[in-house]
Amino acid sequence: MNNISEAAKRLNISQPALSKAIASIEDELGVALFDRKGRHIYLNRYGELMLNYIDSAFRELNEGERIIKELTGIESGQVTFAVTFPHVMPLLIQNYVSRHPNIKIKQYQAISERATHLILNNEVDFAISSSKIEHRDISWEPIIQDDIYLTVSKEHPLSQCTSLELTQIKDERLIGQIEGYGFRDTIDYILKQEGIVPNYQVEVEDSSAILKLVAMNIGISFTPKQALRNLDKQIVAIPINNEHCYREIGLAYKKSHYFTEVASSFKTFVTDYFQNHIN
Repeated sequence: MNNISEAAKRLNISQPALSKAIASIEDELGVALFDRKGRHIYLNRYGELMLNYIDSAFRELNEGERIIKELTGIESGQVTFAVTFPHVMPLLIQNYVSRHPNIKIKQYQAISERATHLILNNEVDFAISSSKIEHRDISWEPIIQDDIYLTVSKEHPLSQCTSLELTQIKDERLIGQIEGYGFRDTIDYILKQEGIVPNYQVEVEDSSAILKLVAMNIGISFTPKQALRNLDKQIVAIPINNEHCYREIGLAYKKSHYFTEVASSFKTFVTDYFQNHIN
């Protein structure tokens, strides 16, 4: 919105009052925050910089309100988290909610980059990630090592193997997620260490589509152990003879983040769930 009259209407104040407020802030700062062109105004570089700090201040105020409400028992509690891999979440949430029916849960699905952003902005309590999230303001707690299997159609020649070496797939057509997802990055790194250039026939964003395409014998894929539950009968999962064929699942959270009792309880539950129920 670049029209001051429209902005005033949106804020339910008069245009002169809004203009006076802007002028007062600019006088106090000693710089103009807007460039004015006719009836329109546009944030300049000083305004953009100030906006970042204002947004940050509002996030901190919201975080303070959340913490106080939790401590005073004004609300029953809510936990918010991000996850970089979705397939285990329904059962995990079902198990937690069955024990804590009054707790509200909000879950974001995000690649590592977005998960980092959500953590740093206090928009989530923590992230469950299949690859290490590294940032000077973020702590990382490994939970488990999740073995990676090769998944192929029953119609594929490799389906007869009881185990295999990575060199056996160097000329195969792969199906995988698009770049930027933690698991894709893990696979590419493992293959690079073996001197293998992956031949991706199909790249998708929705990981649930990968095994469906494998069942159609369009290509082969790498699949973590956690995703092998209820595997399609048309698909064979083959162990890989390579000590590096695993992914690390862990929790990432802002070092300065305040964990309410509810969030701390859920964090402990997540760790126990992965280590003792689905590992």
